[in-house]
Amino acid sequence: MWFLLPFFVLLWAAPVQATVDWIEGFEYADNNAMSQVWPPSCLGNPGVSTDRAFSGSKSLKLVYQGTVGIDPGAGGCYMDRSLNGTSDTVYGRVMIYLDNFTPNSVGTKMIKLYQQNSYPNFWWEMTGAPIVSQVISNDGNGFTSYVQPGNSVIPANQWACLEYRITMNTPGLANGILQTWVNGAAGMNVTNGQWRGTALNGFNGPSSNIQTTQFYVQHGWGTIYYDDYAVSRDARIGCSGSAPTADTTPPAPPVGLVIR
Repeated sequence: MWFLLPFFVLLWAAPVQATVDWIEGFEYADNNAMSQVWPPSCLGNPGVSTDRAFSGSKSLKLVYQGTVGIDPGAGGCYMDRSLNGTSDTVYGRVMIYLDNFTPNSVGTKMIKLYQQNSYPNFWWEMTGAPIVSQVISNDGNGFTSYVQPGNSVIPANQWACLEYRITMNTPGLANGILQTWVNGAAGMNVTNGQWRGTALNGFNGPSSNIQTTQFYVQHGWGTIYYDDYAVSRDARIGCSGSAPTADTTPPAPPVGLVIR
């Protein structure tokens, strides 16, 4: 007697777990301690703050005081931290709180990603409420700026989760990627960026990558807080600190198995 055992092969997309370079909660004793990890141009702004925090007891506080070149004291201060290695692709996740904040139409600078002595570099900014991306290149004869409009809006006066992805284009091809998500909702989705060429041209070259992330205080009115900033060079991190929730639940095992 033969026993026929029917079976089902179930396939599903396994989630890609991000390899996170670091998660930064800004839990430093003071600004001097933070400067050992994040070298600043202006000590104290951005600065460690206990005013509010998404997790832990502290966050990063950035005070914007108007338009540089117009409003006294507006300045343009920043601080940097390097990734664990250079990469064609960088994903980021940060909790952000806009405290009665008014963006500047010139472009409120938030986060920059770049490689030292190399172009292009990438800025996440706000012009009005939506997030935009500004890609700056330098061919040796001057700077060229490409502004990509977006439709992600960060809600004010509450903690929100901002995620981004930057993927450099293959040199000479229009396949670069810029993406944003706010609280998990997709916003900007550029898939045809062309910034790197096939030959070195001034500071722009086919080997340009991303090495450093920067918080920048320029153009705007009010205060921005950041917390739980994480970066990855291989996959989206998600707002919960792990992979995005999509496709993470395996299907139930088959039922109704009959042996004949």
